[in-house]
Amino acid sequence: MIISDIQVIRLDFQNDVWDIVRILSDDGAIGWGEISSSMNISGAAAFLDELRSIVIGRNAEDVELIMQDVERWEYPVKNDLRTFRCAVSGLNQGLWDLFAKSVGRPLRSLYGAGSTASIPLYANLNKALRKDRSLQSLADHSSAASAAGFSFLKCTPFDEIRPDEPDASMEMGIERIRTVSSYAPISRIAIDCHQRFNRFTLARMIQRVLEEFGNPYWIEDTVYIDDYDTQRIAVNAFPFVRFAAGESAINEMQLVRTIDSDAYDVIMPDVKFIGGPSAVLSTARFAEMKGKQVSIHNPNGLIATAHSANLTAALKHGQPLEFPFMAVPDRSEYSLYGEDIRDGRYIFNDKPGIGVEIKEEALHEFGKVFKNGYWDKF
Repeated sequence: MIISDIQVIRLDFQNDVWDIVRILSDDGAIGWGEISSSMNISGAAAFLDELRSIVIGRNAEDVELIMQDVERWEYPVKNDLRTFRCAVSGLNQGLWDLFAKSVGRPLRSLYGAGSTASIPLYANLNKALRKDRSLQSLADHSSAASAAGFSFLKCTPFDEIRPDEPDASMEMGIERIRTVSSYAPISRIAIDCHQRFNRFTLARMIQRVLEEFGNPYWIEDTVYIDDYDTQRIAVNAFPFVRFAAGESAINEMQLVRTIDSDAYDVIMPDVKFIGGPSAVLSTARFAEMKGKQVSIHNPNGLIATAHSANLTAALKHGQPLEFPFMAVPDRSEYSLYGEDIRDGRYIFNDKPGIGVEIKEEALHEFGKVFKNGYWDKF
């Protein structure tokens, strides 16, 4: 199976955008990747355009050999450049998908997950509510997600907080947590802080949450990711609270520093940023060896979710996978084989590769493709 082309496609839905990498082969098989939230999709697409000469004409089974050549590419600062790392991540995803198809096996089985039939999910409530932050909408989505059986609910309540505003009011954030807690116990609610706190505000927030609600499932991205000193203070002050971080890492060394900091209990690599499945597998195994739990960051579309699900199946501790609840309500309709979400679980099929492909009709209806430095209708 020889690689014949690389395409970058943007699918623009009403409430979400999926940026897709397609790797085409000479026998018609397609390897799928996703690089949504790259912050610069035209830049990532341009990088992939430059990498075509390294990838096209290669055997789809030579995933690691191709990636070695990509990593040795000419720009010496590229591993710290988010745009490039997203391009690499999408390429790596597509190559793994194509490799699994070339040998006729579900991708999770190549990772050592055997015949795993399903994995648990948790509901990210924020993605669908970015344009509607009302308490009523939060309540409606919390109720629906809880009824659908998701392992836990994750809210992002502290819109008003900034690291440089130590006196900002937390009242609206507390009210949002109160709203979600009407539909799930606090032990099944994760609080995502989006790195909005500092040394002075973090302790006050945690103490307030503990006093009014109890201990949450975890508290995520409390402070700027490299501020390990502040996070360690929080760990020492609240040793019974679980803390999570890692989604913003764009290479393996960044995530290793987070793991080695001993400031976080749950490590959250993102397959779209860190270098693709190859990097997630290596860092997840290292994290688990160090006694950490791993829950893959995944507020995204069909393709990133499928890759993240296949990787989650290979993890030791079975932490639930993030799912962007109701961000694109009819998203399964855009998959050639559907996306089977039942009772808060991701149900695998036995198709070779990641198990899903985006329908051509959806690509034509919602998509535009990057060609010769410009975007054109798919």
